[in-house]
Amino acid sequence: MTTARLIALDQILFVLVAAAWAATAGIALTGLRQPAAAGRRTLLIAAALCAAAIVMTALRVAVTAGLAGAGWWFVAEKVTLALPLVVVPALVSAAVSLPRLLRGTATGSTGGSTPGSARVVAFPLLVTAYGAVAGIACGVVISYPVTAGGAAAVLALFAAASAVTWRLLGPARSPRHAWQAAGTCVLALALALTIGGGWPSGHLHTGHDTGGRGVSVDLLRGPAPAAAGGPAGAGERIRRFTLTAQPATVRLPSGGGAEAWSFNGQVPGPVLRVRQGDLVEVVLRNRLPVQGGSGQENTGQPNPGQPNTGQGVTIHWHGYDVPAAEDGVPGVTQDAVWPGQSHVYRFRAEDAGTYWYHSHQNSSVAVPRGLFGLLVVDPATPVPESEDHVLALHTFGSRPTLSVDGAAPSDLLTRLTLPPGARTRLRVVNTDTQPVVLGLSGAPYRIAAVDGGDVPGATDLDGARLHLAAGGRYDLTFTVPSGPVLLTAGDRPTLLVNGPATPPPAAGPVVDITRYGTPAALPARFDRETTWVLDKTLAVSGGLPRLAQTVNGKAWPNIPTPVVRQGETVRIRVVNRGTDTHPMHPHGHHVRILSRNGVPATGLPMDTFDVAPGEVWEVALVADNPGVWMSHCHDLAHAAQGMEFHLAYEGVSTPYDMTNGNHPA
Repeated sequence: MTTARLIALDQILFVLVAAAWAATAGIALTGLRQPAAAGRRTLLIAAALCAAAIVMTALRVAVTAGLAGAGWWFVAEKVTLALPLVVVPALVSAAVSLPRLLRGTATGSTGGSTPGSARVVAFPLLVTAYGAVAGIACGVVISYPVTAGGAAAVLALFAAASAVTWRLLGPARSPRHAWQAAGTCVLALALALTIGGGWPSGHLHTGHDTGGRGVSVDLLRGPAPAAAGGPAGAGERIRRFTLTAQPATVRLPSGGGAEAWSFNGQVPGPVLRVRQGDLVEVVLRNRLPVQGGSGQENTGQPNPGQPNTGQGVTIHWHGYDVPAAEDGVPGVTQDAVWPGQSHVYRFRAEDAGTYWYHSHQNSSVAVPRGLFGLLVVDPATPVPESEDHVLALHTFGSRPTLSVDGAAPSDLLTRLTLPPGARTRLRVVNTDTQPVVLGLSGAPYRIAAVDGGDVPGATDLDGARLHLAAGGRYDLTFTVPSGPVLLTAGDRPTLLVNGPATPPPAAGPVVDITRYGTPAALPARFDRETTWVLDKTLAVSGGLPRLAQTVNGKAWPNIPTPVVRQGETVRIRVVNRGTDTHPMHPHGHHVRILSRNGVPATGLPMDTFDVAPGEVWEVALVADNPGVWMSHCHDLAHAAQGMEFHLAYEGVSTPYDMTNGNHPA
């Protein structure tokens, strides 16, 4: 059984185990209070439930043993806390309570419980139920790693409930004892959140010095042209663009539509196509309406003394390893650009490939609404493909769409006519927050590039399908046949080349992208290692306890910032112990994939990689781009729920924080 299935089974079992022990205790207490004959029948029912609860508890132990084989990260709180709290009292219940329930001897001949029988029979059952519930709390509150504060709080809950129950099962007690137990539980939970989860600080980068010592991140800018704002230097080509954020309306061919935010009035924004070696300069202007405004263009200068209103924007160059100050993350590399403001980005287009850009201010809202576009860097030397097309996959509401070469998105089958025999490159960009399975049928094809980087030793695929992570890109190359070619996204025909006939959709196996191509030389040693354990647990986020997407048991902004030195090679282990897929995206760097679930990989460089439930990925990051960099899940809703943190270089600080209304996710 896969690790993901074991995780799902364990989550089902810890609820069933708690319910079974609670039901056993409740029915046993009912039987103890009934007349003799009825009480014995009720106690026999309780005995059957007790036996079932024992079996389910044993099954949970077996599932935990299976998870342990996948790594300690999956079982830390279970082995150290959750299982002992339920298994030990379960053994006592099996030895003490179950025989008495089977004999029905807990009631006297005239009915009602015999002196002390409630404590002897029901107390072990109730304590086992408390232990099972504590196991649920362990999974929700503690997760990984097990903290002293979280463990102390769970133990306090368990001990308080057990102590009060012991008293209540004795001579008649006042209801105030129940309130005492509840109060103890609340205090223990507060202790868990305070010590285990931590309270957020006011500044963005918890755990990293941002006080201004060393190099400020806003000085790590792209190169300026030979004469600022003037002509290029000898042999230098400058490509200048202006992107204006403004409202727009998306009209779909099916008749649907959506009010959107756009760059230059179009969704997706303009395709920025440059050549390797170009100096790229992009002016971002924000003409989105101010809060409560009429939607008219706002061209006034911002007043530093007034609060920011409306929707801020930035431009993040997804997958392009620009200098840190050009990365476009509000609160990290710049402040958000508010209505009426502008900002200039500048970087050298050194790496050819397929990339995209999007706003990183409130990105979980801005990107779905349309603030994104495509970036293509053509190689300095000509390429063999005579046909080269850029495809953006994006969902508006519940409607998946395709945009070809920056044209308006379509939620119907898009048709493309290409000359037979033409070498063709389809640059497929997943701008959504969910993965998509692609299929190309009608011609053999190759994955020529992944996340902008060429794949050495790419081989032909025929009918195979591809898993494309949220934010990821595949360049697919093929020779146009005499017949039609069909691209599918999920179960939807998306692009038809040379119809009208439609070939059957690709139905082959999904390619393991970590094993595709020729293996590359990988680092033989690492200067440091770090582990990111991904989960969904109760954590403090935004000053309040909530169910959050967490890294190592903490949520934004309380996730400590790893600090590296320039030139170091870092092994990062990414563990997904939850039930959601997480496309992890470290800014400013491509990582080389070392292994997935212990199986060695070919070492493809990627900037967005999907870590499915139960998976363990190992990747290598070379610290060759100084700065303070965001790392996050590119399911942008997950990032907004806490799964974002930072990677910082030693000696680099940032002057930006969240007090200017910056909200990256």
